Amino acid sequence: MSKRRATRPLVALTAATLALAGCGSQAPSSGGVSADSGSGSAQEGANGSLTVGLLNPLTGPFAALGEDVNAGFELYLDSKGGQLSDYGINVVKEDPANDPGVATTKARQLVQQEGAGIVIGLVNSGVAYAVAPYLESAGVPLMITVAGADGLTRTKGGNLFRVSYTGSQDTMPAGDYVCKELGLKTAAIVGLDYSFGWEASGGFARTYEDAGCKVVQELYAPLATQDWAPYVTQINRDADVVFAVTPGSDAVRFLKAYRGFGLDTPIFAQGSTTDEQLLPTMGETADGVMSSLHYSPVIDNPANKTFVDAWTEKYDRSTNQYAEDGWAAAQALEAALSDVKGEPTGDGITNAMRNVSIDAPRGALRFDEYGQAIYDVYMRKVTKQDGKWVNKVVDTVPAVNQFYTYDVDEYLQFPPYDKLKGTWAK
Repeated sequence: MSKRRATRPLVALTAATLALAGCGSQAPSSGGVSADSGSGSAQEGANGSLTVGLLNPLTGPFAALGEDVNAGFELYLDSKGGQLSDYGINVVKEDPANDPGVATTKARQLVQQEGAGIVIGLVNSGVAYAVAPYLESAGVPLMITVAGADGLTRTKGGNLFRVSYTGSQDTMPAGDYVCKELGLKTAAIVGLDYSFGWEASGGFARTYEDAGCKVVQELYAPLATQDWAPYVTQINRDADVVFAVTPGSDAVRFLKAYRGFGLDTPIFAQGSTTDEQLLPTMGETADGVMSSLHYSPVIDNPANKTFVDAWTEKYDRSTNQYAEDGWAAAQALEAALSDVKGEPTGDGITNAMRNVSIDAPRGALRFDEYGQAIYDVYMRKVTKQDGKWVNKVVDTVPAVNQFYTYDVDEYLQFPPYDKLKGTWAK
């Protein structure tokens, strides 16, 4: 291992918001007994009841993502008749409004007024950083479903768990894969110039270089770049591969410009760049783009088939990573509650969450001692299947944790990725 580095609704709306999902900057929903922002009378199960606070955006730029997470959670709850492990589940939804102060107030309301025994959600990492300390002090577990800042899961034995990725988690396996399996020895990085772009790009660059390959160029564009021509025309055409972290509407414009200028260097991307909600708009421009992510709707396992069938029957559109995050969160809570004896207290749920192991639509999922999910990461390729563009799974890296193959103590000494931006290229 190298020691040099020792010193994450509508297609148009979704495309504009996917770029910020999980970063540090600033639809359908039904199931169980639910209220948009108020109390409901929890149905009783054989073991009692539990109020779950869903703290996902219902308005503003992240609403499409938040609604899909909520819908995934409640769809799983529906499939269980409104109960998880014989606890009646009362769902109360609040909108964090993409504001740390508002979000903390809403979390306090969920706990103090609604009696929430667990809070699930959060898209914006800046909001997550604000909410987490309050829930820690209140003794209420938090399960994050999207917010991806690497630093959120760095404390052992806390009350915070995350079913989604860290910014670098799904791209570290890609660096190894592109270098060793695809044999592409030089890479140009094209990323968005914010925390998720730096973390995802850095995760790839670290493992790619430690595998013996070389990053020859780094280009970072502002969020919501309208004209990608100045960036695309700068790409080093001698590079063997372009690694892209351009989620959301930027991905649509980036690929259009890339194809328009006739570049034929293969693209490997962080998986949000070819999210299922973007593929219909991208069309042929995404053909052949490879990516790494912990989910694809075409994963072939019984749990995913159940999820996809239920989702498409209810919503008549493709699943995506956000809906799966919500479904998996409900599964994880169910598994934890099966180990809780009697009243589901905060400590009881937290302790049980540490031992959760489930077969989610993505595959096997469990948590490390820091509360971060461990799961398979899939190498995918955009192709047309039954007349629709999909992320076909071409390979699998099993049981990827947030530190990948690195020694944990060594990894935690690495500088944060925002400090390494611009240092990878040689």
